Amino acid sequence: MPSILSPGLVLDEGHGRWYSNNHENHSLGELGSSAHKGLTAMDFAVNVGTSAWDELCTRVIRTVSQLIREAEDVAVEKESFFMFSKYVKQMKTIIEELHAKRMEARTESMPMKKVLQELELDVNKALDIIRIYKSKGKFSLLINSGSVLSKMKEVAHEMARDVNLLSLANLDLTLDLKSKTNEIVNGFQSMEFKVAVSTETIMSEIERCHAAKNGGRREHGEQLLKQIAEAVGAMPNASLVRSEIQLLRQEKEELELRKQRAEALQITQLIHLLRSLETPPPSPRSETSASTPTSPGLQNLISSFVCPLSDEQMEDPVAIVCGHSFERKAISDHFKQGETSCPVCKEELPSLELTTNISLRSSIIEWKNRNLNLRLQKAISAFDSIETDVLNQALDDLQELIEVPECIAEISRRGLVSKIVDLMKCSSMNTKAALKCLSCLANHSSENKELIAMKGAIRYMVKRFCRGDIDPDAVELLVRLSDEDIIAEQIGNTKDAIPTLVSLVQCTNPDISLKAQIVLRNLPSSNTGFVIKMAEAGHFDPFLAQFHQGSSAMRRLMATALAKIQLSETAAEKFETADFIKALTKMLYSNRPDSKYSCLQCIKKLVGFSRLARRFLSEKETIPALLGLLYSSISENHWKQEATDILISLVGVSEPSDYSTNISLQELHSQHNIDELLKLAATSTPRTKAALLRFFLAMVQKSEVTLDSINTDQIALICLYSASEGDVQGEVRLQALKLMYCVAKAKPSGIQLPQSPQKERIVTALVTILTSSRSMEERSAAAGIISRLPVDDIAIDEMLCRSEALKTILDVLSAADARHVEMTRETLPITNDPTQGLLENVLAILLRYTDPAKPELWKQVSKLELYPSLIPVLSTGSSVAKQQTALALANLCQCTHHSATTSATATVEQSTTMGPSQWLTQFVLNSSWCCSIYPSVHPSSLCPIHGSVCSSGHAFCLIKANAVKPLVHMLSDAETGVSETALMALDTLFMDSEKISNAAKAIVDNQGIAAILGVLEKGHPSAKEKALDIFIKIFPHCTLTKPQFQRLEGILIHLLQSESLKKKAAFLLGKMDIIPQQSSYF
Repeated sequence: MPSILSPGLVLDEGHGRWYSNNHENHSLGELGSSAHKGLTAMDFAVNVGTSAWDELCTRVIRTVSQLIREAEDVAVEKESFFMFSKYVKQMKTIIEELHAKRMEARTESMPMKKVLQELELDVNKALDIIRIYKSKGKFSLLINSGSVLSKMKEVAHEMARDVNLLSLANLDLTLDLKSKTNEIVNGFQSMEFKVAVSTETIMSEIERCHAAKNGGRREHGEQLLKQIAEAVGAMPNASLVRSEIQLLRQEKEELELRKQRAEALQITQLIHLLRSLETPPPSPRSETSASTPTSPGLQNLISSFVCPLSDEQMEDPVAIVCGHSFERKAISDHFKQGETSCPVCKEELPSLELTTNISLRSSIIEWKNRNLNLRLQKAISAFDSIETDVLNQALDDLQELIEVPECIAEISRRGLVSKIVDLMKCSSMNTKAALKCLSCLANHSSENKELIAMKGAIRYMVKRFCRGDIDPDAVELLVRLSDEDIIAEQIGNTKDAIPTLVSLVQCTNPDISLKAQIVLRNLPSSNTGFVIKMAEAGHFDPFLAQFHQGSSAMRRLMATALAKIQLSETAAEKFETADFIKALTKMLYSNRPDSKYSCLQCIKKLVGFSRLARRFLSEKETIPALLGLLYSSISENHWKQEATDILISLVGVSEPSDYSTNISLQELHSQHNIDELLKLAATSTPRTKAALLRFFLAMVQKSEVTLDSINTDQIALICLYSASEGDVQGEVRLQALKLMYCVAKAKPSGIQLPQSPQKERIVTALVTILTSSRSMEERSAAAGIISRLPVDDIAIDEMLCRSEALKTILDVLSAADARHVEMTRETLPITNDPTQGLLENVLAILLRYTDPAKPELWKQVSKLELYPSLIPVLSTGSSVAKQQTALALANLCQCTHHSATTSATATVEQSTTMGPSQWLTQFVLNSSWCCSIYPSVHPSSLCPIHGSVCSSGHAFCLIKANAVKPLVHMLSDAETGVSETALMALDTLFMDSEKISNAAKAIVDNQGIAAILGVLEKGHPSAKEKALDIFIKIFPHCTLTKPQFQRLEGILIHLLQSESLKKKAAFLLGKMDIIPQQSSYF
């Protein structure tokens, strides 16, 4: 196996021969003829290697020493070169120590040698840069300092790499040497090589000298000479000027030979500037009289770029026949005015021909490019500063230059994109300028866009937008970045980016709104997540477009997302398109279960908006698809629940006219579908059953056809079975009760129940719910159903008689009275009482209990003495409760009168069969006189109408119950039926013909006259008729005041116009002696 011992030499151990890497073989004797005779091959190789190593180290140390001397001798930018020479000296020390260590060990490292060779090259490169730099004039040094320092920075980084490799090649370095090596590497890498402030000032002064005119230029030139001399450590005298001019001429010749015309032009300008300093200053007279310089100088050179007519720099210079040049437009306008002479020399021109001055235009372009490059380099170098003002100025300068393509390319090449992004994020920086620069850079290349995005510019701008800091340039930058698909993906994935952009679409600034829309359009449309995020933020156009074009899987995802989005009325209007409604409805026919369920959830969400529900109702496939899901044996229960909820919403928005035009709606309400749905409800799970019952409730509230078609027997059985199941079936029971109650209210004959024994079980279940349920709604519905059970069904009466229903009614009345007192005390509105419905329905049941034709029931009422709890309802209840209470009181009065009459008749019949003493005793016991001998009935407490009859605890009397006054107050209630029922109750006072005067007095004493007159004046016709009947009875037994008499007269005269009331009105007018008794009204 050959062994490599030194560069270029290889030992073949098998044959004992050396050969070189260039394949020229030599014998060992040939190579070792001058060596010691006892020297082995290995010893020879070590000696040769050590000699080469020693020579290399010595050469590198010598070169490094030269670099140190040259760097320390640089006249300009001394601070930068001083730091450089400092680290080079430290590097020299390291090399010397390594050299000594290797020589002592007589060893050589191939990596070490390679590194030293690379270091030697880089040191020589630095030497060349410095020597060329120093060979030029001091003016040239200052002008080129920026580019030279940039080159030195690159060399310093290369030398840092070499020193680092030197450390790696010597793993056995001591800790001290290792620390020094790291210090050198860090020093070289951190070197800024920035242009000094004084140099920047001098460069600015040179530009001002170029722009100055006549004497101003000399003044600036003298100031400039002093600054240059101070910067380079020389005396500002004529000798310095002459030497600089000579060096600049040589440099100019070299540039012209290399055809660097722009650089040569700038050197020419500097030569002219220095020449102006050689000549003495012009006298005041010459300053005032001189209009054009006589010697070719910088002013002549720059003036040649300026049009004599427009006094602006020429863009398209043309020459006229006399040789002078002008801007094309300016000289053309001059000639159009009729002028035929040269504006400069006044020579009459034989021809007005214009010739493009190609040479002058090229010079102008080169000069502009050279100045542009200088400004660009100055701005670029300023980015190495840490001063805020310097960096802001650099951004401002760059903002002006970046429109030029060459400048953009140079900025990109120099790696300023990252720095500008970092500056943009800094609050003290000119963010607007940074954004403009980044927009231009992003427009230049895809690489720049990726770098801007990678540096976090997108997240930074989104945060600014979220804070309300909306800059059009920032939005413009997002537009540029979003042109790249990869970056557009990043924008979409950036936190809060899409919602923020959607909010910008609503911006009042049309430019920002348009750009935000462009960014949203540039986001990948294939990314469903982005489209959904836009919809969640309120931007639905992409969502709708993607929904129409997307695959079924994509539609499934979008439908699921839409079901979760919070929509406003305005947002919901976006989905009212026929195409979207149709596409979504078609998903109900999908073979994929998840697609069906997503569609159901989405439709359920949308039909919550009435306009959208109307659109789904008009889509002919919606109802058949939903019914198909309900009837399908493979449909899951939660599908059926969702489908039923959708049908409820559709029925809810339907209008009467729809039932004659919408075929699907007609089919939904057909007897076939109603029967099928009722069967489905009977066999479904509780949740589905409850949903179907809600659906039937919605149908019967909308359509009389459904009301007539629905089979209440089945609903009653559902209610019965749910009642037996307990709380698990609570929702089913509630919906069944509400449906039964709704149907019962619409049927005058009452709700029909199945035959016994199911009827008994249903009634028992209803009573149990009324008495025991914890749900107010259930109790109210059960009470409503009980109140509308068939009136002539004796079996039901018997069950009610045995039940606790009446006691529950009393509890409800007592609770209502207590609640009214509490709400009045807390000044809460009575209309907010949630128990009013229950109160109204138990009062409706009470009407059955107080029916005079049902003695077994009303006797139970008499025993309980309900009237103390009934009377407050006349004042505090709703209009319905007041009417029902008044009717119940009227029934109780009739029952008491019927009972008294029956008792009197029985007493007369019995008296004919008993002796005198027996008759007298029985007469006293049953007497209705006020002079009863029983101490329990004191004469002063007897009823003025009924005497002792109503003194019994089981008898009822309006006067005894203090009901007259609240009944009279009810006459002023404007609600339909209230005053009429109050009159019916008051009329029961006149049942005893012998006590009419006492009844009239009771009404009059409670201000009944005015109340009845109010009914006659403003009441319903039926109420007016009852009021007339009562007034006819009262009139003979009361005395009217004059105003009352006059008011009654006017009312009655008006009532003469009513066909149904005129006879009674005339009769009363006759009694008042207003019209004769023989009037034609009779």
